[in-house]
Amino acid sequence: MNRTVKRLIFAVFALAAMVSCEKVIHNTEELTDPWLRERTPANLRLESQIGAAVIANDWRDDSSGTVTVSLITGGLDMSAVKVEALDFKFPNSEYCPKASIGPGSTLDLSGGSAQFTVTAYNGETRTYTVKYDQFVDPLEGTYTFTPVGGILDGSAPACAFIIVGGWDDAVVRSTVMDKWWHWGAGYMPTDEDDNLLSFRLEGADAITGATFGTLVNTPGEDGLYANYVYNNSIDVNDMYRTFPKGKSRWSKPGDGFIYVHAWEDADYANPLYGVELITGGDKEYWGQAFNVPELAFTRAFEGPFDVIDWNWPDTRWFTDNLRNTFWLVKKASDSPIENHSEYLSD
Repeated sequence: MNRTVKRLIFAVFALAAMVSCEKVIHNTEELTDPWLRERTPANLRLESQIGAAVIANDWRDDSSGTVTVSLITGGLDMSAVKVEALDFKFPNSEYCPKASIGPGSTLDLSGGSAQFTVTAYNGETRTYTVKYDQFVDPLEGTYTFTPVGGILDGSAPACAFIIVGGWDDAVVRSTVMDKWWHWGAGYMPTDEDDNLLSFRLEGADAITGATFGTLVNTPGEDGLYANYVYNNSIDVNDMYRTFPKGKSRWSKPGDGFIYVHAWEDADYANPLYGVELITGGDKEYWGQAFNVPELAFTRAFEGPFDVIDWNWPDTRWFTDNLRNTFWLVKKASDSPIENHSEYLSD
């Protein structure tokens, strides 16, 4: 190989080496420390919120994100929902982002959503849209009474109250108006048949699922509450009254019962008694069959049912040996009455 050819080959290899050492220019943005761009909240909690907020960023648009929460809206001012907490992963870091809201501020969710902005250390921003789902309890709503005709006496005045009682082997079921003459003017059981029962959810335990709220038993158009005094002498209000007059409280720990609380029991610590809400249809209690048109709130009483009188008075199931009471109702609305809060403030 002559000298000229050798020089040519050497020149080609030298040129290739020079090209391979040149810096390749890529069409990419300059990398930024992620700590400087951090804008994702770790937690948001609003008043009356149940469970944790679901926080998501939009991978298609780094400047936007969403937060979804579950709220108990009863009695809540949706135009000024308080922020109880807004947390980030490392709150004590110098790179911790800043938010346009914080504990003590409010969000206007009256239109269904609200927004807040998070600003990263390097100045980049992300706007979060807060939306909510309404947390509901199936008990919440307004109930009206559903009077039925007599069971023992078809001509008896209609009423919305059924009782079952009597000693063993002598159980009777009737409406409280089947023996209407045992009641007097001014305290008929039917005085309550035009009332409204308004249940409102006020809170829930995010761990156990127990719910609790307030109840309003309105006096109806006639302005009266029933006063259960049998024959003007035997007071059975403590057994016949399923829900207190006026305002009270309720709780549902999840065992199938609705527990009734006095209004003064704001901590829901001392239930007065338990009530069940049963669906309509043919029912049988203690061997006694009857029909519930739509729904009924029922109380059960413990025995022994051993007050025996062989003269067979009506007291054997009206006042003695009372086993169950049933207030027949229907659900008129899934919402409490509009002036529920006004009744609570009285």
